[in-house]
Amino acid sequence: MPSTKNTERTSEKPLPPTKERSKGPSSLSRAYLIAFNVVSALGWAYVLVLTLNAIANPPTIKAQASSFFSRVLSYLPVSVGSKVRATNQFSASLSATVARFVPPSYSASFSAVAPVQSLALLEVIHVIVGLVRSPLPTTAMQVASRLLLVWGIVARFPNTHANPVYTTMVLAWSLTEVPRYAFYALGLAGAAAPQWLTWLRYTTFYVLYPLGAGSEAMLMLSTVPEWRKGGWQRFGVEDWARSVLFAIWWPGLYVMYTYMMQQRRKVLGGAQGKKLGGKSKTKAD
Repeated sequence: MPSTKNTERTSEKPLPPTKERSKGPSSLSRAYLIAFNVVSALGWAYVLVLTLNAIANPPTIKAQASSFFSRVLSYLPVSVGSKVRATNQFSASLSATVARFVPPSYSASFSAVAPVQSLALLEVIHVIVGLVRSPLPTTAMQVASRLLLVWGIVARFPNTHANPVYTTMVLAWSLTEVPRYAFYALGLAGAAAPQWLTWLRYTTFYVLYPLGAGSEAMLMLSTVPEWRKGGWQRFGVEDWARSVLFAIWWPGLYVMYTYMMQQRRKVLGGAQGKKLGGKSKTKAD
């Protein structure tokens, strides 16, 4: 399932304050979960800064000129297409086209992306030990899909490093995670999230989910060997596995996209008993 499309996991939220909350997180657990969300939010904010800086300062520009003209030229497509490589012609052509507008950012951001995303493994542990109430299969699948992209694709295939869809993928991840973790941290601390943060949390997915999921799928496809002219007959097990994952990414996007639309209506659409920025009373919010 597409990794960018995180469901409204409750792994960072305490149980509602009722008499039945005896199994909810203790004060110590709550403090730990707050720290986890704060650290995660700051980590993704750092990744976002690194990525935006790489976009604003591409590795090459089209020409050398005066300061004024250099600034003007910086807004035009950069010439990095020749550096883009992929194991099949379709991905290479697509990446080279996108690379004219989106510079690579692997060297600037991966050293931060890898540990920050790997920290999400704790979300699975939170569910296993009973700190949170999220369903284990869903949480594990979402975390595993992200780690697959980080360690199974980017870390193993050097051709992805100059690929512009790595940049768009990380940009979508960071723009999604900063508001999400900040939103949960405030909820755990007992503070209502600001209206603008709640709006960001439940609105940006309209753009970020397709951007992130599409980038993930295309980055994965760029590692699949050439399939034309009978090339698929020489596929190994891993090649077929990445091909299948590429195919199921798209229905996964549809499922999560429509789910988030429902969640947005619950939170921002005036659902009964719902206060903007307040905590959800449902099991999976």
